[in-house]
Amino acid sequence: MTTNTWHILHCVAGIWLLSLGTGTDGKDLPSSFEKCHRSDPQFDQCLRNAVNGAIRVLKNGLPEFGILPLEPLAVDSLSIEQGEPSSPIKLKQHFTGVQLSHLTESTIVKYRTDLKKLIIKAEAITPQVQFVGNYTMDGRVLVLPITGKGLANITLHRLKTHHELIGELMERNGEQYMHIRKYLVHFEPKLVTFHFGNLFNGDERLGKTMNQVLNDNWEVVFRELRSSYEDTFGYIFKKISNQIFLKVPMNKVFPE
Repeated sequence: MTTNTWHILHCVAGIWLLSLGTGTDGKDLPSSFEKCHRSDPQFDQCLRNAVNGAIRVLKNGLPEFGILPLEPLAVDSLSIEQGEPSSPIKLKQHFTGVQLSHLTESTIVKYRTDLKKLIIKAEAITPQVQFVGNYTMDGRVLVLPITGKGLANITLHRLKTHHELIGELMERNGEQYMHIRKYLVHFEPKLVTFHFGNLFNGDERLGKTMNQVLNDNWEVVFRELRSSYEDTFGYIFKKISNQIFLKVPMNKVFPE
């Protein structure tokens, strides 16, 4: 059975979830954000529109709320280990100085909430998400050994992303907050392209051949690595969303 382990050493990041609210305790949402009231019969549709609007507002950050620019989203370091000896893909990957680009070009197409159960589900479409950073890698792809250290560029094209946030209530200073205890992410790209520079200690011929193998077999490669990337991004998004939800009371994120 395929196993994966992942570890985020540190991340400084922004993502569209920031649009749900941020700031210090009790601080209201920015006036530029559309508010959606729970009593609105079109509450979920309102939230979908509000999140889409907030993505554009927050592209360059919101200094008065301490929000860094969302374009690009920066991740300092992450490590991924994937695969058993019998798996088609067995890799150890470590990335530093990662920049995630084009996330603010996402469009939320579905948004569903169940505030009684503290569950939020969303579906987004992004023309492409580009993942660029320094990498070290060692392992095997199909029957071919692979090793390298350099600059990586992984691009997910025409990406559909499913998000599910599962929360629990916390009370502080007489006010209720939503703590996200689980964040599930599922990626459905139409195409993934890979480019790893300086493979095999800079052997251009072997490096070109291996990059071609990765791209020719992108569906197999991504299928094997998908769960690791989804777990990793779920960790990042959970951390970010909790940094927000634990600062803004529920009645200000989702007013009556």
